[in-house]
Amino acid sequence: MREVAQMVARSRPTGRRIFLGAELRRLRQAVRPALTIQEAVAGLPFSEATLQRVETGSASLRQAGHLRDLLTRYGLDEGDPDDAGFIQELLAIQREAANEEWVTDFTDGMTPRLMAKFVGIEEGARQIKAFHPLLWWGSLQTEAYARAIFAMQQPVLEAPSESVERGVQLRLRRRTFLTRSEDPVKLHAIIGEPALRHVIGSHQVMKAQLDDIIGLCESGAVTLQVLPSAGARYRFTGDFSILDLGDELPPQVQVDTALGALAMSGKPRDVGVFTRRFEALTASALPPEETLQFVRDLA
Repeated sequence: MREVAQMVARSRPTGRRIFLGAELRRLRQAVRPALTIQEAVAGLPFSEATLQRVETGSASLRQAGHLRDLLTRYGLDEGDPDDAGFIQELLAIQREAANEEWVTDFTDGMTPRLMAKFVGIEEGARQIKAFHPLLWWGSLQTEAYARAIFAMQQPVLEAPSESVERGVQLRLRRRTFLTRSEDPVKLHAIIGEPALRHVIGSHQVMKAQLDDIIGLCESGAVTLQVLPSAGARYRFTGDFSILDLGDELPPQVQVDTALGALAMSGKPRDVGVFTRRFEALTASALPPEETLQFVRDLA
């Protein structure tokens, strides 16, 4: 565990929060008898809700003293040579995780409550498997397509122009995860055929979107499959993604709800369900080679 902590300490801030939260949850449950969250925070200068957010990776403890208090309650002793090094590693992770990261600059452009957390995790993912039945996946959208999407939604959401602009810029920032020279995110996307045919903005916008996708596929940055509308195939009504964060962190699944909110879970059962769902969609969609020709013909 000490070696894993050292590796995570060098990862991105959101990944560090997830690791630290999972480790604190493990330590709390390892106490005999296991502590509830209410028991863990009793007499400490932060609330149950704060510790709950910390354990899920949604937030970090802002003060090192708070983490020290919590670790003491969990039975770790800085005077014990076996514990001292581990405590220092956790404190280093806490300091880094508490730092603001670039995604906070775009928070006003995020309608879903957990979008900031999702994008931070997305940036640090090794591989993403994503499905969208009706629109192009966010990180695959060109600027013109993204602007057309936000323009279409603006009167419905009553969003200010500044918020729309931040949303567009965030979408473009997410695209760089796929094309950066160092450790790019590997994306396997399955897109429903309606996303290729529904006109967003104009035919010119759609043509440019298709041309851009062709370039991403030909460069190897993206593995793309189209799920045709015709035929008896496995289908799913909502968009979702599965984020592989490597061996050090648990995978996460993201789902958009009917109310436009964003839900995330790292529970093995949830990840397993959506992994099987993605495998079924993979088998039903056109293979990548046929998909690329399909997109070329449509373009």
